[in-house]
Amino acid sequence: MFAACSANAYSMPRWSAFPVTVYLPDNPESVIVKSAFENWKNNSKSIARFIYKKSNVARTTSNINVIFYDKLPDGKAYDVSEIYSGRYINSSKPIKGMFFHVDINIALHDADGKAYSRQELMAISLQAVGRAIGVPCQAGDVGVMVCDEKYNVYSVTKEDYQALFRVYKRVNKSEMEKYKNP
Repeated sequence: MFAACSANAYSMPRWSAFPVTVYLPDNPESVIVKSAFENWKNNSKSIARFIYKKSNVARTTSNINVIFYDKLPDGKAYDVSEIYSGRYINSSKPIKGMFFHVDINIALHDADGKAYSRQELMAISLQAVGRAIGVPCQAGDVGVMVCDEKYNVYSVTKEDYQALFRVYKRVNKSEMEKYKNP
């Protein structure tokens, strides 16, 4: 098993297929994070799709787990922890494959202890979700994925969609061709 904590999302597709399952704990901040997932889905022409789960079993079996902390040790607003492991898949025709799991760790307070507002949590969640689905940080002045730690963009932009499309265009060309011109 290999685990990595990364500040930079990879530009290769993280998921071989959507929808991916998302564990959301049962607390008020989960509503904000779910809105961020839905914002990505709605602004990606449904390329990114999600199934939400709340059970304790889901926490161990979901592709993405959302975990809230009072503060993160490094003072950042969020962190994405990625776990990769080769695993043997039991089926009628066993195959070898890669299992990916991502934890989105979100701080509820900044490094100074000040609580993030709902609006700030939405902006933070949008960027964290983008990273969890494999969208890399982008150069420029506009977009959730500019990754400048200002967290002042509250909806996925055309530039974010194009970055998502560039990552996933090779996954299923026939399906993705219809999304070529946003």
